[in-house]
Amino acid sequence: MKTISMLWLLALAAGALIPVQAAANAALSKSIGGNVPFAALTLFIVAVMATVVGTLLTGQQVPSVAALRSAPWWGYIGGLIVAFYVFTITFLAPRLGVGTAIALIVTGQVMAALTIDHFGLLRSLTFPLTPPRILGAALMT
Repeated sequence: MKTISMLWLLALAAGALIPVQAAANAALSKSIGGNVPFAALTLFIVAVMATVVGTLLTGQQVPSVAALRSAPWWGYIGGLIVAFYVFTITFLAPRLGVGTAIALIVTGQVMAALTIDHFGLLRSLTFPLTPPRILGAALMT
């Protein structure tokens, strides 16, 4: 039970950082004259540096080329999705407000998550769409 509680706290902390990221991205973009693409590039450079440090700290081996090739093609679209998200939130936050932008994004996330769960898309486990899950999603959005 303690492990689950820690996982929940980790998820809540990650979620709480999303609007902080949105506000920070918007501030960076604004400080460089509204240049959303350059703000995104700057953020990705910082992300690469943080990822390199994290990788070095874990001491994990670099996967082989064969292992990377064995991943499904759609396993790599996460990078495109992250880029789309960063561009989008950096553009939307100063125009809609952080709260509205995040609320709309969370609504999209919940709808997509329920669809993925229900159909077991992308090799995920299947969790049928039930009335309690629909009610929970409605309360979250």
